[in-house]
Amino acid sequence: MLDWIFEGIIDWIASTVASLMDAVSALFLDALGTDMTAMEEYFPFVSKAFNIFQYTAWAMLFLITVWQLFRVFGGPVTEAENPWALLARAAIFALLIGYAKPIFMLALQIARAPYTALMDVTMTAEDFTFVGVGEALSNGLVTVISVLSGVGLILLIILEISLGWNYFKLLLETVERYIVVGVLCYTSPLAFCMGASKATSNVFRSWCRMVGSQLLLLVMNVWFLRAFNTAVGQFVANGGALSTGMGNVFLWLFCVLAFLKTAQKFDSYLASLGLNVAQTGSGMGMELLMAARVISGVAGHGGGTAGSVFKGTGSAASGAAGAAGAAAAGGFLGGFANKFKGNSYVRDAVVTGGTRMGAGGPTGFVARAFGGMAARNGAMLNSNSISSVAARAPANSGSIGGDIADRSLSNYMPQFKDQKLSGTQITGGHISTNVVGADGKSTAVEMYSADQFDRPDVPHTVVTAADGSQWYQMAGGAEAGSFYQAPSFTGSPAEAEQVSSYFPEAPEGTTLRSVDEGVVEATSAQGSSLWYNSAFYDEPAAPHTTMQSADGTDWYAMQPHAAPPDFAPASMGGQTDGYDSSALGFGAGGGAGDHGSDSGHSGGDSSYNSAGAFAYNQAQFQSFMPGYEERVTSVDGSSRTEGRIEVRHENGSGTMFYDTAQYAPPRGDYKVYEDRNGSQWYAVRGDAAVERKPVYENGKAVYDGEKLRTVNVETVRYHSTPSRYSAPAKRKPEIKAPKRKR
Repeated sequence: MLDWIFEGIIDWIASTVASLMDAVSALFLDALGTDMTAMEEYFPFVSKAFNIFQYTAWAMLFLITVWQLFRVFGGPVTEAENPWALLARAAIFALLIGYAKPIFMLALQIARAPYTALMDVTMTAEDFTFVGVGEALSNGLVTVISVLSGVGLILLIILEISLGWNYFKLLLETVERYIVVGVLCYTSPLAFCMGASKATSNVFRSWCRMVGSQLLLLVMNVWFLRAFNTAVGQFVANGGALSTGMGNVFLWLFCVLAFLKTAQKFDSYLASLGLNVAQTGSGMGMELLMAARVISGVAGHGGGTAGSVFKGTGSAASGAAGAAGAAAAGGFLGGFANKFKGNSYVRDAVVTGGTRMGAGGPTGFVARAFGGMAARNGAMLNSNSISSVAARAPANSGSIGGDIADRSLSNYMPQFKDQKLSGTQITGGHISTNVVGADGKSTAVEMYSADQFDRPDVPHTVVTAADGSQWYQMAGGAEAGSFYQAPSFTGSPAEAEQVSSYFPEAPEGTTLRSVDEGVVEATSAQGSSLWYNSAFYDEPAAPHTTMQSADGTDWYAMQPHAAPPDFAPASMGGQTDGYDSSALGFGAGGGAGDHGSDSGHSGGDSSYNSAGAFAYNQAQFQSFMPGYEERVTSVDGSSRTEGRIEVRHENGSGTMFYDTAQYAPPRGDYKVYEDRNGSQWYAVRGDAAVERKPVYENGKAVYDGEKLRTVNVETVRYHSTPSRYSAPAKRKPEIKAPKRKR
């Protein structure tokens, strides 16, 4: 059991060291190049203070020149310089002080060529992870020791820590060398002021040699670090073996450690050659160890004294002071835990612009570096991190894009769970993405915060993010309709709960039946009608109401058609003779006065003519249209299913009634009547007229010789006929950015 625990601890330490090496690999070469971007952004004061150094340099140049000119009066005793040569050099170097930074940048441009060339060399051996080093070391030790016992595990951790520590020290050297170049750049005016006089020109020449030496070291940083990376990649691939058949894990390790030591001391080697280089790296590693010791002391001995952190006696700091120390340490650590969220550093590493969530300064820089590496290796942003961008105003929100935005958006917008996204962009109040279907077709989706934008003019849904905020969602493209589709309904009363849940504004007892994409048939106590989804159909001209579904989509609920009663078939003449009743037809299902069919007629004669049918229709119509007071002699309900009813009067005139839910208002004079169900009808009056109509027998027109036989038929002539409302026109879902709230 103890062996298993010991082996687990060793494996954890080894994997932690390898992960730390992975986290910092390739970071410094990309960030610290042959420009002053990092220097100026991390230390903005140096660029502001550069002008002060220029003025100081001009002042020093003036004093040096005046002093050397004063020495001329001493004659040969003072070994003074030629005054004309002195003034000429002073004028030249005064000009150089004014262009000190551009001159230094030119030197950096020269160094950039070899730096970039070394960075661009492609080596497949660098495509590795340090995590593989531990396994390769373990395999190599098994080969040498034959059994990886407890001694082998201890040896493994010693080797890996030694490798990681020396690699980390080299990275520190790299940063120091870059900082030295930056210091030389922003203090360059002080060096130029020394070149005017022969007495001080050695200082200027030494500065020039140091600049050249430090730029050489800057280039060599790339050479050493990339060489080390390829060495690790080769080792992971072949375990330290050589092409000669020799070599093993120990030989490789000693060679790599020696290489790292040489890289750290390369500035000393250049100094021994006579180059002026700054000696770096002497105590930085120990300072980091000291800082780590202090942090571990605070964390492990929060209730102790300062002496306990360094294992001192601390006898003078006990009692109340110890309690105060515990409270202070607890407050600090508690505040730290509350301020920094789980993956705030990952968020800061991938946000372009905007306000940071994590710490600033060197701590924040290192943390964001780790966060960036985690993001490149599959890390995801949680909903809090995304909300810190999406919920802010665009002026300070920044933006998130790329692969991490694609794979993280579903944490903030649950509707995208298990969907493939591409091209995601997240910024203050606005999120855009593309949903890629199984067939590879892409659907564009745009979301706008309801807190920052007005309601869109085009169809949309309202979605709720993980932080409780509401967003207007619009879609356009191949599968845009799926973002607006309602649930499937069968018309069963058992779906009442589902109907009321999706359509909260629907009348109680409404049943729905899905008819087509974006169309449902609604049946309620008021009758039946079609409801059209605004994402698929334009707003209709026919009477309707607009209701919202639970997801915020507008639906056009058509006004139910009027429901007239059945009328018995009867002739439409003013009396009981002279009109072909076959023109009337039966109402759907017949009526109470339906005593038979109207077949067997010929020409203007009718085989069915019932005074009882007329009386029945008159009573039915009077009951259905109680507001119509004029006496009706006959009723034609054959077109009632199309929203039309015609009645005749004693003087031969007529009135045609049109359902207002199906017909637009007619031109000319008309009246509006309301039936017993509350539906309204246009009443258009017509005048009595006589028409001559052909006579037919057995379906063929009858001729008297060459002349067509006709018969006079009483009819009604209407001066206007209203047009029937057409069905709503189909449309495709579209995206239109709403206006931002002021």
